Amino acid sequence: MNIIIFEDNSGFLVPFSINHSPIELRIGAINNFDRIKNIFSNDKIILVVRDSLKRVIKEKFPECEVNPEYIPKGVCLNGSAIFKNEHSDAILATKALSNNNSLISFHLNKDVHIESFNDLIDENIDVTKSCDIDVINNLWDIFSLSEPMIKYDYQNFHYNNNYSFHHSLIRINEDQIYIGNNSEIKAGIVLDATSGPIIIDDNVVLEHGVIVEGPCYIGKNSLISPNSIIRKNNIIGPMCKIGGEVTCCNILGYSNKVHDGFLGHSYIGEWVNIGAGTNNSNLKNNYSLVKVQFENILLDTKLKFLGSLIGDYTRISIGTNLNTGSYLGIGVNLFNHDFSKKYIPSFSWGDTDKVKIELLIETIIKMKKRRSCKLTLAEEKLINYLYK
Repeated sequence: MNIIIFEDNSGFLVPFSINHSPIELRIGAINNFDRIKNIFSNDKIILVVRDSLKRVIKEKFPECEVNPEYIPKGVCLNGSAIFKNEHSDAILATKALSNNNSLISFHLNKDVHIESFNDLIDENIDVTKSCDIDVINNLWDIFSLSEPMIKYDYQNFHYNNNYSFHHSLIRINEDQIYIGNNSEIKAGIVLDATSGPIIIDDNVVLEHGVIVEGPCYIGKNSLISPNSIIRKNNIIGPMCKIGGEVTCCNILGYSNKVHDGFLGHSYIGEWVNIGAGTNNSNLKNNYSLVKVQFENILLDTKLKFLGSLIGDYTRISIGTNLNTGSYLGIGVNLFNHDFSKKYIPSFSWGDTDKVKIELLIETIIKMKKRRSCKLTLAEEKLINYLYK
């Protein structure tokens, strides 16, 4: 059977979706693609994405066919949906499923040209059966779904004793704490799983005096700085360096916030660097609902708590203050010791100018080299395309 994963472009997923496909969303311990792959492990997976992302997505998911000229018949799944094992029967038995006007899945009964595929998505919206499969319509939906998905994913992590820890380690609700292979837990650390499970993946280092509250997922090869407070509902990593006080954040791989400062209810992309002493507001002084500005649009999130949405490759200088509901695109270099603007477009230099693309590329190459990674030609071409 063919499993065709398509992009749902009807919601507000920027800045994540500027250079990512929804299948890369990580809500819990694994991303949306891996959830689908785990359910349909013996089936061929085909990805349908925007043309601009085709080469980058092919590099990230080499086992998949990406944007073939003809989409074969099979089961089509929304890449923004969060699929669980128990959903498979309904997906296979039902012609089309939807939730809150979002098409979740549909059966494709004939081969179609890729240019006609999006028309089929529109046609199937009107013939769906309602389901309770969660879908990320807006990027801030991730915050309400973090807790249940960390709890759901915890059942897949089994007992392990292949890690090192100091005898002073305090574990509260120990049967809800998982520590991965070769992780290092140093002195004076408190792991409190009273409110939900804590998943510390492989090769993680918790430095002295760290407090971690569940539910929480800390990804592979990440480091938590000394005396940091990692509060509830954080999803971190892989290979991040995090410090200070962090609560209810979704931080993608290879990003740094290693020094003191508060970060709350925020999405942080890949390869982001947040300077020492940077803080963000996640609650308005008058306790009203937070609105997010994007270009000339003002979006009502209907949330009381919302911090910052920050895109890939963005660098924020020391001592920066970010206002409630701030939006920063990709490739931003922000330096401002006063409260910054709430909307900062991609590739901004400060609040008003634009970065020089050749200098940004040089910086990204240096950033990746520090993690033994390389900027691929496909990534570089995508950055240049987005810049223009």
